[in-house]
Amino acid sequence: MHTTFRSAAVAGALMLALSAAAGAATVRLVPLAGQTAGTTVNGCNVPSTPASVTAAAPADLPAIASGQNVSGITEVRIALDPRGYLTRASVLSSSGNRWIDRAAVHAAQASSFSAEVRDCARIGGEYAFVVDFTN
Repeated sequence: MHTTFRSAAVAGALMLALSAAAGAATVRLVPLAGQTAGTTVNGCNVPSTPASVTAAAPADLPAIASGQNVSGITEVRIALDPRGYLTRASVLSSSGNRWIDRAAVHAAQASSFSAEVRDCARIGGEYAFVVDFTN
């Protein structure tokens, strides 16, 4: 399953560079199974668009992790409702460092999202908010 997930991450990921500064992370949003029924978008001009990060919160490598010369990638499982509001965030795949994992969850909670639109209906669902602190 993890190999399949990685393939999906490469194929369908949205990449958003947060900052060019040292210690800043890169995030991407990957769909997981579990899209739910949605609400119709009035005046729909674009019938289908993927979910996206509309305003990414800064995800900086925590000082304690930097001081230990550790980095990693944390995958945070997020749930979005049909309006794009975050309803849940938890670690899906740990970096192996609790400080990095906490920073990734905090970045997901502080970010804003746009829900997927499919056939002119907003769809809630689950996604992996992948935070890469290895850059």
